[in-house]
Amino acid sequence: MSVNEKSGEYEGSDTSNTSTATSHDRTHATRTIASRARADRYATAWMVAAVALLAIGLLAAGKLPKPLWTMVHVIALGVLTNGILQWSWFFARTLLHLPAGDRHAGVNNVIRALAFNVVLVALFAAIWLGSAPAAIACDAAVIAILAWHGADLLLVAHNASQAPKTTKTSQAPKASQARFAVVIRYYATATGFLIVACVLAGFVVEAMLGTHPAAWLVRSRDALTVAHALAAVAGWVGLSIAGTLVSLGPTMLRARIDPDAPAAAQRALPVLTATLLVAVVSAAVGNGIGIGAGLLGFAGAASYGVAVPLLRCARQRPPRSLATWSMAAGVIWSVVMLIAVALRALFTTDISALRAANLPMLPLLGGGGLAQIFIAALTYLMPVVIGGGPAVMREGMQALETAWPVRFAIRNTALLLLGFTGFTSGIGLLQRVWWALVLATYVVDIALFAVAGIRQSRSKRAAAAATVATTVTAVATAQQPSHDRSAVA
Repeated sequence: MSVNEKSGEYEGSDTSNTSTATSHDRTHATRTIASRARADRYATAWMVAAVALLAIGLLAAGKLPKPLWTMVHVIALGVLTNGILQWSWFFARTLLHLPAGDRHAGVNNVIRALAFNVVLVALFAAIWLGSAPAAIACDAAVIAILAWHGADLLLVAHNASQAPKTTKTSQAPKASQARFAVVIRYYATATGFLIVACVLAGFVVEAMLGTHPAAWLVRSRDALTVAHALAAVAGWVGLSIAGTLVSLGPTMLRARIDPDAPAAAQRALPVLTATLLVAVVSAAVGNGIGIGAGLLGFAGAASYGVAVPLLRCARQRPPRSLATWSMAAGVIWSVVMLIAVALRALFTTDISALRAANLPMLPLLGGGGLAQIFIAALTYLMPVVIGGGPAVMREGMQALETAWPVRFAIRNTALLLLGFTGFTSGIGLLQRVWWALVLATYVVDIALFAVAGIRQSRSKRAAAAATVATTVTAVATAQQPSHDRSAVA
């Protein structure tokens, strides 16, 4: 993957040492970006909602219905899931060289996004009103949408690999499509884990809100909750991030991808899947040792398949921007939290105690890990998606990186202080101050996304108008009789 230096557009090209971008890549990438439905705006809307709800929770926790569930799921489902659902298709379009009018990535994706967000609003209402049947019905609808999403991903990947050589799709380098098809497999596997998480969520909802839940279900509620969280966070979000980093990580660093990176990611995927399944099943039956062993195996496979090749790229081109530093910090926070949960699970025999002990780490995982990764990816990709050429893109990036070292330092220093004090002393006045600082940095991020988008779009339109005016003038001049041009001269 690369950004074309002349056009400023994101390309689905293989940047190994032995391959270069083709003119087809440049044309296709430009068309893909220009025609992509802006369904990702749902994630932006939920980001604003998340900041508002988190501010309410911080200042007046008693005012929020189901505060813990609400604050976790507005980020996990509203922001992250919307983002993954949309950006996975952006990468599928680019990596698989899908045509601009592809139904699976286009119309189907827009319908899925609308349906998912309608169901999501209904789910929040059902939980807040305490209606188990309504919440379970929403859960089933989400499962159907996810199954459609995963099936379409697998279908376009299969179609791309089977396309005859006479089609436009196969004009792109087949080797590049084959190398990066592993990213789509990560997305499809991640979707499978979220479906598992939704199934488990149905049982948890019945235990939590049901009128007469079965006794075994009530006893198993904490175990099923932990299993649900592992499948959703490590499976859905973790595997989606890991797959994306295979191609996006080197691009953000402006480094050549490690030649073995796609193959290493492919070798790691079965191990990641198996170890995470061990952790999820162990959680469901209340086995802490199985949870810890599964998560440590998952962390080891992720390190081998994704982190080590990416570190080789970082040795060539270390992080130098807000996007790359935020991505690095987010990944580090996520890995630290994952290992902390794994080690705690190894030495905990009571699954309810494990759930209670891990609750204080959820905000750090969300605010320090997942949110920073999301912001990092969006900081890099938004100027590329808006486009307009290198000069216009730089204008958008400059707005996004306003005072970024200060913002980055404040956010991560406050998170570190929370990590040192929040686990033992609860949420006191000092912890609220740290969280207020973290929240303020994210508010600034959102505001700068709006400013950068407006500025870059305006400059893009101005540049396009100038190009049209120049072209019209040139054509008019060329159509003048030769003696008229001489007279003008």
